[in-house]
Amino acid sequence: MTGSPALHRRSQLGWGLLIACLAVETLLLAWVTLFTLLAALGSSAGVAQNYSLVVVAAICLVWVAVTLVASVRSRVSWVRGSAVTIHVLLFAAGTGCLQLAIGPWWVGFGIIALALVGFFSAILARPLLAPGESGESSGQAQPASDTE
Repeated sequence: MTGSPALHRRSQLGWGLLIACLAVETLLLAWVTLFTLLAALGSSAGVAQNYSLVVVAAICLVWVAVTLVASVRSRVSWVRGSAVTIHVLLFAAGTGCLQLAIGPWWVGFGIIALALVGFFSAILARPLLAPGESGESSGQAQPASDTE
């Protein structure tokens, strides 16, 4: 048995799917950010509202991109929490698209499908243990230092 749960086949599959989902989401958010920026520059009405949408899209892009980079580089535990949060919010956005009829129906279903795949892959992905930690006895990471 390996020393780290992150080395198991299910975990590796989870990380692979999570990285793929985050990469697709990063590309789509870059497109959305560019689209909202071009729309804000071309519009004269509601300037503050248009630029606030650009700022929100840019913040979301940075959040997803940072999570993607961290999932590729280090696979630490906060990446899972960030990915779960991103995909819960993405699921809410997809159901909102369907309920409010924003765009074609397949966009809403595509967002929901991506959110579900990303959510379950984040659950499957196990973080790497820090050096000196052993997760073999209980299946969970042990504290880095004992206070005994």
